[in-house]
Amino acid sequence: MKNKLKLKNALSYRFIALSLMLLTFASCSKDYLEEPDNTAGLTEDVVFSSRQVTESYIAGILANYKGQYQGSPDAGGIYSLDYARVVKGNDVIQGVSHYRFDYNHENREPNYRRTQFNWDFNYQNVNYANILIQGVSESALSDVEKKEFIAIGKALRAYHHFQLLLDFVPNYANNKDVVRIPFYTERVSLETVGGKAPSSASDIMDQILLDINDAIADLPDSRIGKSYINKRVAYGMKARILAVTKDDWAGMSEAAKMAYGGNAAAAVASINWGNGFNNMEDDEWIWALYQNGTSETNYYWGHTAAFFDHFNLSYQAAYMNPNFVNEFSDTDVRNTFSDFYGVSASVPWREFVSSKFVFGFDSDIVLMRNSEMVLYDAEAQYQLGNIPEAKNLLFALQSNRDPNAVMSANVGTQLFEEILLERRKEMYGEFGTEWFDAKRYNRAINRDAVHRTPVNVPADSPLFYLKIPQTEIDASEFYTDAINQE
Repeated sequence: MKNKLKLKNALSYRFIALSLMLLTFASCSKDYLEEPDNTAGLTEDVVFSSRQVTESYIAGILANYKGQYQGSPDAGGIYSLDYARVVKGNDVIQGVSHYRFDYNHENREPNYRRTQFNWDFNYQNVNYANILIQGVSESALSDVEKKEFIAIGKALRAYHHFQLLLDFVPNYANNKDVVRIPFYTERVSLETVGGKAPSSASDIMDQILLDINDAIADLPDSRIGKSYINKRVAYGMKARILAVTKDDWAGMSEAAKMAYGGNAAAAVASINWGNGFNNMEDDEWIWALYQNGTSETNYYWGHTAAFFDHFNLSYQAAYMNPNFVNEFSDTDVRNTFSDFYGVSASVPWREFVSSKFVFGFDSDIVLMRNSEMVLYDAEAQYQLGNIPEAKNLLFALQSNRDPNAVMSANVGTQLFEEILLERRKEMYGEFGTEWFDAKRYNRAINRDAVHRTPVNVPADSPLFYLKIPQTEIDASEFYTDAINQE
């Protein structure tokens, strides 16, 4: 409860921060060409004049992570980036509801909501990070405070550039020279309308790694609450980034270990399985978004729980692939599936629902967990040829989730496949693990016939990335209508 109370106090300042944010630009699209009035009367020298008010600016960014854009739950905060990836796989079946276009792999055209939102939201937060970095650098804050806040800004900048790279660029390892999107290390203003030239994927990744390494060096272990970024969160971000580059397995293992603490058996212990997956006080959760249950009482604050939960009033729109359900033993705590509606004969895709997530307006939103990091470590050990250690790490998780689990006897590619399957079993419904792994490893997504929309996505298909938004093409001097949009 301590972290929640601290966070609640910090978020009480978020409206100050959000007022300042109205002075900034989310991207170079035409939507942002008219500068809003400053209704709060705050200037940046005030916002970055003290630790408390600077923290309120950061709290405003976090509040924006749970925001609402374009009048639909599938264009909200971080949760909508993650859930759009969840429904693109084979394990989850999305009903006729929000995210159905993502589920159908249709929501990627230049003028579509997914494309526009993912672009605007991430570049907006890149800009907020750059404002933080510049404002703190030019402030009278102490050197210690400057170091910490700049590190937070760099972690945020790295995180959102990474999201853009995932969503708008083909598989990184296939073509590091591909040029599709820009990156920004300076704030956007009226003078920079027209945008910045796109850069190669490798240049963007270099900047991401530079930022995250700088952040790790200067971030403290302490933080106001679990919604905030500290050294552990930054290490977790680095593990995800290196999972995409696939060129530094030792570095990925080190980053993952620093995120989960190094003791896998202790790190994976969780109070959330079987209890609604809605409590950020769980020691196993590294990073999460706090929901206060009072001001955030709108279904537009929709996250996975609002779509998964069929037992409480919510969207009730997510179902589970029966073939995925069959991967779980009866004694696995993650086996949260039931034939709730009893309609398997008439509507096979509606046979199973999951009780993993319980929806409530105070249901916290998970962003990063220890178990994800333990499985990155297991993957890295496998890739390094340390097979016994890979199995030990895998079993640390499996034995915690299932008392009847047995140490893996698999070797070679079978062990690799087991690690990836364990990632899907552990993190279904969270950040799109199945899609993430398919993209970075050049794997196809082949849906079973039971699916409502049995779309098959070939390996390295253009369906793994979004097109450049039309508003950006229209507003930027560096894009033309002739841009190659597969």
